[in-house]
Amino acid sequence: MLHFAPALLWTSLLLASPPCQREAKLSALAAEVLSADYRGDRAALARLDDVLGELGGDPLGEYREYWRGFARWRRALNGFNETPTPADIEVDLVAAIARFRAALAIRADWIEPKIGIVGCTGSRIYLAGADEAKKNAILKEFGPYFEAVTKEGGDNPRALWLMGGYQSYRGDNAKAVETLRKGLAAAWRDSTASPAPAAWAPAWGGPENLMNLAYIASHGAAPDKAVALAYAQGAATAVPSWHYVRDILLPQIQGLPDASR
Repeated sequence: MLHFAPALLWTSLLLASPPCQREAKLSALAAEVLSADYRGDRAALARLDDVLGELGGDPLGEYREYWRGFARWRRALNGFNETPTPADIEVDLVAAIARFRAALAIRADWIEPKIGIVGCTGSRIYLAGADEAKKNAILKEFGPYFEAVTKEGGDNPRALWLMGGYQSYRGDNAKAVETLRKGLAAAWRDSTASPAPAAWAPAWGGPENLMNLAYIASHGAAPDKAVALAYAQGAATAVPSWHYVRDILLPQIQGLPDASR
């Protein structure tokens, strides 16, 4: 992973920048957000949301809001890996949804913020626990986003990662594996596309599909250590700094009995 200057160094330079400078800053900040997510650095993700909020101007405004939403979403997801679980996860999820909706207000047909909203919605439903009234209210408000991602996300590696995770949560691991493998193929296709996408455009998804495949192979009814290790090591090779894969998932997999035992 690349290492970038601390986000606060950008703050004094963000306003009134020419378009080319704004693009460079947005690209660097998007990379910082991804790096902080993989490292599990929740403090940096909160700070980056604020710094992105100071990146004024209309050009690329939907991307600015997208990465603000992504930072808050991933701050929440990383919170689930901490013990005790932070008390502000719901706050982050609500803030993330607001940022993603701001992106959609600029570009209504863009699937990427819808993917983020669906991801946040799933976590909010999980946090609601046995509160059926709250879960139903969340589903009623955000169900159309789920329908949109299901309909529009068939070749999007990020949508396929989300759908595969949902299928696994519902107990259909066979279908989930099929979906996640499709997500891997889509990520490979996108990574070799010419011309390459802009540096500020969402392009994550390949390592995430690998991670979910590793999780399913290691946590299913019949864990397969070799398969799980292959997927997890692939994710760790793609993102060596990934805290969850390196420090949590891989040790869990390595603790599984070998197939010959």
